[in-house]
Amino acid sequence: MPEAIENLDTIELLCNEKLKIVQKRNGYRFSIDAFLLANFITLKKGERLLDIGTGCGIIPIYIAKRGYTNSMLGVEIQDDLFNLAIKNKNMNNINQINFLKGDIKKHAKTLKKTPFHVVVSNPPYTKKGSGRASPGESRYIARYESRLDLSGLLSAAVSLLNNKGRFYIIYPTRRLGELVNAAGLNKLELKRLRIVYPHRDEEANLLLAEFIKNSGAGVKIEKPLYIYENGHITEEVNKYYSLEG
Repeated sequence: MPEAIENLDTIELLCNEKLKIVQKRNGYRFSIDAFLLANFITLKKGERLLDIGTGCGIIPIYIAKRGYTNSMLGVEIQDDLFNLAIKNKNMNNINQINFLKGDIKKHAKTLKKTPFHVVVSNPPYTKKGSGRASPGESRYIARYESRLDLSGLLSAAVSLLNNKGRFYIIYPTRRLGELVNAAGLNKLELKRLRIVYPHRDEEANLLLAEFIKNSGAGVKIEKPLYIYENGHITEEVNKYYSLEG
């Protein structure tokens, strides 16, 4: 059970209590998607990572807890989530991560002076004006493309990557065609694709994708990822929660 630390905050004890994450009780809260994406990323020694829309900092903090010592930066536009990211960094005693507050489009000019090897994002899944509106501004910004749409995200990502740098994203399968087309327009070539299924007998709902900047054609389709089986989280996903993934 989450432990309350402030009137509007809760603390989640995850990964056999090796990972502590503070979240807003009633605001936007990360989901399993963050763990799926973090475990799909390839990060080599010495590579610098940028997380666009880092939220409470879950992805870079989780990666650091897996033993990576790479320099990482998370950018977050929402003040409350940015403050949580700082709090989570300090609570987990992680030094190689920094967080930057504001709009990635406004920070890009400065950040591109020192490009990144890897850019990652768990972005809003729904176009502005479509779907059922989420209650509360924090959840709305996180779930709907009100501040950063797909084209803007990909444009920012490619401008901040080294040549042959890698971009990682988790996204709804219903928007795969749109994602690949928009990435191609931004000189990002799809290289790896893994489809995510809630259960084996259900349709896929998410995808994990790796794009490479200025790469040649050719994509690897990886084995499906199933979240649940026989009423329980699958062995693979369970390893993610024990920091073994």
